[in-house]
Amino acid sequence: MGFFDITPERSGRAAWPDGIIPGFAAVGLFLIGTDELAVAVGSVQAYPNGFEFTVHARVHHGQLPWGTSPLDPSGDPRTNSDPDLALRLGVLYADGRRARTGTYRPRPADDGDDDQYLVLRETGTGGTERQWDGRFWVHPLPPDGPVTFVASWLLYEVAETRADLSSSVIHETVQRAVIL
Repeated sequence: MGFFDITPERSGRAAWPDGIIPGFAAVGLFLIGTDELAVAVGSVQAYPNGFEFTVHARVHHGQLPWGTSPLDPSGDPRTNSDPDLALRLGVLYADGRRARTGTYRPRPADDGDDDQYLVLRETGTGGTERQWDGRFWVHPLPPDGPVTFVASWLLYEVAETRADLSSSVIHETVQRAVIL
């Protein structure tokens, strides 16, 4: 059973860090690399209560859906009838908490402590027919250990891939945040 088969879609209600300029770190972590497709985590922006990361996707010959995130299966006729063919992204913490991209479904208000759940939410997207860039919010900050980024894009015959980033990169980056 793969990551996307057992990971819930959580885009929940984690508080956005208003009044903070994040610390920045270049990451350059490649998730997918084929002759036709490249997908990478480009940078991390860390806040005291979570972090954002950027994802960059490039295709060589094909076309990405114009004006729609490749994470949204309804925006591409090639993935509309089979959502598993769309780009899927996930994050896994060393303590086992995990989240993946998906349709927005907020958690019920009585779920308890927000830090007990890992929240992953797409916050921005844009691109052209051969490139796409997305921004994602993750809450809370990771515990010590690896932060594993997971990707799958079955439309391009790429099954689940993983790449690790040390949580120390995020923890050091948050120290450079400016709080107003």
